[in-house]
Amino acid sequence: MRSTTVIVGHGSRDAEANAAFVRWVELYQRLYPRRRVRYAFLELEPPYLGEVLREVAEESEEIVVAPLCLLPAAHVKNDIPLALSALQRDAPSLRLLSAQPLGIHESLVQYWVEQAATVLGDDVERRDWVLLCVGRGSSDVDANSSFYKIARLIAEALGMPSMMPAFVGITWPSLEEAFELVARQRPKGVLLLPYFLFAGTLVRRVESQFAAFAQRYPWIEARHLKPFGPDEVLSRVMEDRILEATGDQKLALPCVSCSYRVPLGRLQEQVGGLKSLLWSMRHQFTHQQAMPHDHAHAPVQKHVLVCTNRDCANKGSVAVALNLQKGLRQAGRHRDIKVTRTSCLGRCGEGPTVAVYPDGIWYRELGPESVQALVEQHLLGDRLLASKVDSIMECRS
Repeated sequence: MRSTTVIVGHGSRDAEANAAFVRWVELYQRLYPRRRVRYAFLELEPPYLGEVLREVAEESEEIVVAPLCLLPAAHVKNDIPLALSALQRDAPSLRLLSAQPLGIHESLVQYWVEQAATVLGDDVERRDWVLLCVGRGSSDVDANSSFYKIARLIAEALGMPSMMPAFVGITWPSLEEAFELVARQRPKGVLLLPYFLFAGTLVRRVESQFAAFAQRYPWIEARHLKPFGPDEVLSRVMEDRILEATGDQKLALPCVSCSYRVPLGRLQEQVGGLKSLLWSMRHQFTHQQAMPHDHAHAPVQKHVLVCTNRDCANKGSVAVALNLQKGLRQAGRHRDIKVTRTSCLGRCGEGPTVAVYPDGIWYRELGPESVQALVEQHLLGDRLLASKVDSIMECRS
């Protein structure tokens, strides 16, 4: 069967981005010379998809349309199916297949892990940094949620617990909103990951905004990665998607994000054969232990949250948490009133910050000297420590 693969790009007003797409198609053809390849654009730049499909239909028995798109959104779900439907009406005997977008793939995650490791080096304590992942943004919730998942997979593989997704348009949070949220965390540094295909107008805009952010907050170290270029990793993922579409390769399980099957950075010690079997057996055994568990302890009556993030910690919040636990233990109430250290509670500059639930009372500037009063008045006596109250949450039934 004479088959042709039509690789589809979005198309851009930026000539550099369009040229990068064409260079990548040429790279893909060199890597997979047995495939008969044409390319087309969806908009803004010829040759357009409809025109290329009609030309290819005259000399092919099968056409595989493969979108070079990072995420599943309107172009993949609507524009390409409409073009294929119109062609099928004119050529009913023609076999038409459509591949999935690049989507969530272990090779893409590993690509960013390697790029980030190179930029960060060995001298960076990654837990003190924020990974800021920036995407295009879509009106399609499926695409946006997939972007969140990809960002989380990269952060997990890098060992960076502070991760912030953001978008340049259409949906939220915007990049400017993300900058403000990141600044409030007071990290040592921010690593910007622009999740885009090829350099272009949007990438330059993101880099310009990031440079302004770095100038506004000079105490936060700012480093950034480059977007996908005409790279072999895109070719490997594209080939996988084409093989899936033609039936030559099937993924029976969602193994891309399964740490039992696919090695993703620091998670790879859980992967494969005996390791995954032992991991699963241990997991099952702990569940069997927990199932008949009877709660012999009394329920928690109050939960005290103490911010021990950098700003509050510098003002003595760790001592506040320890003294709260000590005071409750001395009063014999440490089992039904729990104290938990948290990350930033969003009151930087006003700490140490303490919140008491279910009462919904937030305290500010609560130093070690106020701990005994808080224990006796509020936690044991249910009377507010009025001089330190920051806010009282509204209770709604």
